[in-house]
Order: sequence, then C-alpha cells, then structure tokens
Amino acid sequence: MLYWWPIVKHFSDFLGKRTEFAEPWNIYPGSKGSAKPFPCIEVQWDQEAALSVHKPNQGSLVLWIDIWVASDEVEQDDVYRQQYEAQSAIFASLREWSNALKEELNLAVKLECPGIISQGTITRPTFGCRMIINIEWRGGKNYGYSED
Repeated sequence: MLYWWPIVKHFSDFLGKRTEFAEPWNIYPGSKGSAKPFPCIEVQWDQEAALSVHKPNQGSLVLWIDIWVASDEVEQDDVYRQQYEAQSAIFASLREWSNALKEELNLAVKLECPGIISQGTITRPTFGCRMIINIEWRGGKNYGYSED
C-alpha cells in the first residue's frame, strides 16, 4: 500500500489550518518552483520504503518540509527568525499531527526529525531550509487495496 500522497496532502492541510501559518504563509503539497509567493512551506516526499505486497499495512516514508522566505535585506536576522519560528512550530505540532493521522487515516506513526538543512545564501534573495521527517507507519485505510 502506498501512502506518500495521502500523508503529504494531510500534512499540508494540517499545517494550513494552524494559526502559526495564517497569512502571509502559503502551504503547498509538492513544489511550486519559482512561481510561488513567499513565505511558503512545501511538503514533498523523498522516498517510501519497506513496502510489501503481502503485508500492505506497514511501511516508511521520508518527507521534506521546505521552508522558503524572501528578503532583499543585507542582514539575515529577520529571515533566520522566520525560518526558526516556522521550524519550531512544525516540530511542536508533530505529536498533534500523529494523533490526527491515527484518527483520520487510521495510521499509527512514529515520527522523527533527523535533521534540518539550510540552503545557505545560494538561492538569494530567497532563503530555504529543509526539515527531514522520517515516518514509520502501520495500519491505514484501504485506499484501493484488495486482497482478492
């Protein structure tokens, strides 16, 4: 059973409902490329693994949560503050999101954030960082799977 799309969509919707990410933030499942308004968060998937045809009720998934802020300022204090606040809000919401996954998609998950990677100044005047979220999941609703 594949769950990358239901999980990406669910997390995007989950973040979009949080007060921390009201206007001016924009939340997207996937990437909008260069034609996106800033600041924004893009929820992307890296890989889904540990899938079994015979045991379709468990697996693992890696999400990339990309946080983008634009600024023409020479000093990066405000950009870093915005990134830090977004990272902190996302990290603090992971337990609540895991509960929502259980309730709404019947997925029991173990979530870990093994790292946050900065894009540095290479993409200036936009500044990005990537939160990596590892997910191990069990259970799930039947999204088209049939044992017949």
